[in-house]
Amino acid sequence: MRLRVMLATVALGLTAVMALAPNVALAHARLKSSTPAVGEVLQASPAQVVITFTEDIQKVAGTYDIQVLNGGGQPVTAGPAVIDNTDRAKLSVPLQPDLPAGRYVVNYKNVSDADGDKYHGTFSFYVKVQPTTVDLSNDAQLATVSAENASPAAGTTAEAAGTAAPVATAAVTAPAAGATPAASTGGGSNTGRNIGIGVGIAVIVIVAAGGGWLAFGRRR
Repeated sequence: MRLRVMLATVALGLTAVMALAPNVALAHARLKSSTPAVGEVLQASPAQVVITFTEDIQKVAGTYDIQVLNGGGQPVTAGPAVIDNTDRAKLSVPLQPDLPAGRYVVNYKNVSDADGDKYHGTFSFYVKVQPTTVDLSNDAQLATVSAENASPAAGTTAEAAGTAAPVATAAVTAPAAGATPAASTGGGSNTGRNIGIGVGIAVIVIVAAGGGWLAFGRRR
């Protein structure tokens, strides 16, 4: 009976660690909402693009950015991407005025403030024009890339965005202005540390269970 209790306690501790590890590893500041919305058709040129992520992002130079490209692969932003200091889950970038009708592709990247995990994605919106069948197909490719959080091949990116590959990848290389220098934050990924804490808790549970079993046996 005592052995069963101990084994059950150990199993519970290991289950907690296994549950913790994937949750930590999969934590990213993913796109929660945006203005314009993904795939939205606008009747007027937007003044900016605002993205809200699922968690706060780091304000470290080069780790966050938004770039908006027109159908010819040319950037149409009017300034650097800016993190909202009152809500660091929000990232915005101003756009050039009076954008002509067409499809626009938004590339963004960030680093989670919670665990240091990197994330990037892309989506499109439309100004004064309805998407064609080809546009919708390309949008589906962009959604797949964002969902997988993988670096797309140059050809795939260029085809989906309707741009040359070097332009499509510019969003993941350009540093954002006005950012806090990396050295001042000391920020890094906490994923390994969090998993280590979980393992440590499991070890404590196991040791406590073993000690309790031995103490109970001695009393018997």
